[in-house]
Amino acid sequence: MARKSRKAAPGAVADCQTTPEAQAQPHIYDAVGYARLSVMETRDRKDSEALQNQKALLRDHISRQPDLRLCAMFEDNGETGTNFDRKGFETMIAAVRSGRANCIVVKDLSRFGRDYIEAGTYLETIFPAIGVRFISIGDGYDSADASTADCLTVALKNMVNQMYSKDISRKSGSVLREKIQRGEFIGAYAAYGYIKNPKDKHRILIDPDAAEVVREIFRRKLDGQSDASIARTLNAEGIQSPCCYRYQKGILLDKRFAQPRPWRIETIKSILRNEVYLGHMVQGRRRSEFYAGKPERMLPREEWTTVENTHEALIDKADFDRVQALMAEKNAQYHARLGKYDYLGKSENILKGLVYCADCGKPLVRYKQVWGKNSGNKVGYYYLCPTYATLLEQSGCIYKFFKEETLLNALQLEISLEVSQAVDMAALARRLSAGKEGRLGAAAAQLKRLNLKLERLETLKKTSMLDYLGGKLSTEEYERLKENCTEQADSLKAQATELRAMQKQYGETLTEANPWLRAFGRVSPVEPLTSQLTHALIERILIYDNSHIEVVLRFRDEKEKLMVAAKEVGA
Repeated sequence: MARKSRKAAPGAVADCQTTPEAQAQPHIYDAVGYARLSVMETRDRKDSEALQNQKALLRDHISRQPDLRLCAMFEDNGETGTNFDRKGFETMIAAVRSGRANCIVVKDLSRFGRDYIEAGTYLETIFPAIGVRFISIGDGYDSADASTADCLTVALKNMVNQMYSKDISRKSGSVLREKIQRGEFIGAYAAYGYIKNPKDKHRILIDPDAAEVVREIFRRKLDGQSDASIARTLNAEGIQSPCCYRYQKGILLDKRFAQPRPWRIETIKSILRNEVYLGHMVQGRRRSEFYAGKPERMLPREEWTTVENTHEALIDKADFDRVQALMAEKNAQYHARLGKYDYLGKSENILKGLVYCADCGKPLVRYKQVWGKNSGNKVGYYYLCPTYATLLEQSGCIYKFFKEETLLNALQLEISLEVSQAVDMAALARRLSAGKEGRLGAAAAQLKRLNLKLERLETLKKTSMLDYLGGKLSTEEYERLKENCTEQADSLKAQATELRAMQKQYGETLTEANPWLRAFGRVSPVEPLTSQLTHALIERILIYDNSHIEVVLRFRDEKEKLMVAAKEVGA
């Protein structure tokens, strides 16, 4: 079984690269741009264009500054500024903390964030502490320019932004609730089968092409077809799924939907349950209170808002009610079957959330099968691909029905081998750690000497600059002296880099504190698998077919570093 290499986490457009020329210019900042559009702003279909304009402004500003070099661009589309729990923002902060960038440029402070306390903490405490320059173009603020560093003004602006954000959130929420109560449509796009009225975006009209598909789905359900059978039929007939249909019509702009996507059981169920097809406007399924710091949450059915007869119906009420009765009956039958074979005993699903289809990437479903005399003698568990179960050959997935017992045996062997290897490496780490204190101490002393030499070179460079400006050195003498200082500094920095790498190697990698050793070195090779153990040691399991699997273990990078370090020290 192969192990998969860990991919680099997505985030930035490009990583910063430090060139020799850049090292010779100590005042060049490695800058990243950050752009954000709020939840309210993304209600406009032109949100993507607006975000691109914001990023274009950042690129233009950075390109015109001689002391800035663009390294990466980060963004958050449709994220509120009242908190900093945003994927793009967190990736950007990780980049500056790791030293890949030392300058952040934003359009204005409100794009950075509207939370006064946390934004102030970043600007006045965190960024200065880690040496990060902060530029807000619209506010004319540059932390490297003392004339703009009026902390009180910046703090007040942040406070106003936060108050404005909360006020807008309250008011917009109130306005939207009023529209919902009146039966006005407030969504980004209408339910499948309808389109927004081009003359009044708060009203919806029938979309003839999609409406016929909706009617066909209800007809097939009334004829006794299952949800899975309906989905297979639509896919076999080449009918576009709702998202792909909206993309083709220009309603959705996300290019992910340019490629065909199949109809799924969940989509069929959602359409069959939706009262919008009776001519009723059903909204308010979720509630957002960003101004109060509360996350978005789904509301129970009884709290939804339904306004009847707001638009033309697609389905007759009698047919709709019959479909609901059929679905309720099927649901009742399903729950009645639950526990039917409990007397045979239950087995914990210790691999829950770990087993995936290698073709479609979806989690596999654990399926219970009972067989034998009177269908009650034996019970077994299998993993199957839900995509294949729904779409069969149309899914693009290979048939999978993998026996859990076989999978657990394979995992037990895989983990046992890894544990044995970890035990051997732990013994090696202990031997190497015996003399590491002396090596680390010598490295620290050498680093101290290198830093003193670098400080003396920096002082020499400043002195020579003053002598040159005072006429004591000619241009040729000054340039020669500066070049010599730069060459020596580069050599010293390279030595320091090697020493720090050696310190890290002995202090973090070639030690029993290595995460891979901590995880696998403390496990017995014969220890039985449990849910806690499998989730601690396994990242995911990929099933290719009924005889081929791939186990992706955790801490692969840490293990690789340990192996490389052991070879480098001749162990």
